[in-house]
Amino acid sequence: MKDYYAILGIKKESTLEEIKRAYRNLVRLYHPDVGDTADVDKFLEVQEAFEVLSDEERRADYNRKLEEKKRPVSSFRTSWETILSDLEYILFHEETARRAQSTVETTRSEYFTEPDLSVEITLTPEEARTGGNIPLEVPVLRICPHCRGSGVLFPFTCFYCMGRGSVAATRTVNVRIPVLNKMSATFQLDLRAYDIQGQLKVTFRVAYY
Repeated sequence: MKDYYAILGIKKESTLEEIKRAYRNLVRLYHPDVGDTADVDKFLEVQEAFEVLSDEERRADYNRKLEEKKRPVSSFRTSWETILSDLEYILFHEETARRAQSTVETTRSEYFTEPDLSVEITLTPEEARTGGNIPLEVPVLRICPHCRGSGVLFPFTCFYCMGRGSVAATRTVNVRIPVLNKMSATFQLDLRAYDIQGQLKVTFRVAYY
């Protein structure tokens, strides 16, 4: 278990302002844009520590875990105060897990398309008569996994997505070739089945040369 207080170089009793001050100093030291002292691994570790300790609920949860780690295995606690404290701890984690699961179930996909994404596929006469399926690499955008789409790694612009909140990616989809009895046809392919938010405009054209 990482010691976030040691990473930021602060005491467990430090105030939020002291946490922010330590974080800013370390970010200036390790940020990839600063030069000789840049260290991406340490920068991300500092970022992780700050995200936990700057949030009141997450910090309280983290402190509980630290206390649990310090308790000796042979310790038997029987006071009502301790029992109630442990029960509150268990219920807290059950509620946290339930909320996390609910969030996962309702969160949109991290992949999405540009509004007017389209592709044109040229078919031979034989393919137009018989149809079939072809795999297609689709250019998509992915919510930046480092800034979670905000474009900011406080107090700097996210250097992974350059402030855009998303990064370029590709996903493979399976495009069904319809049986065509005309020179061209256009369809809208819903990409949600491939865990992508958006649609792909697919135009098929038959080439007789």
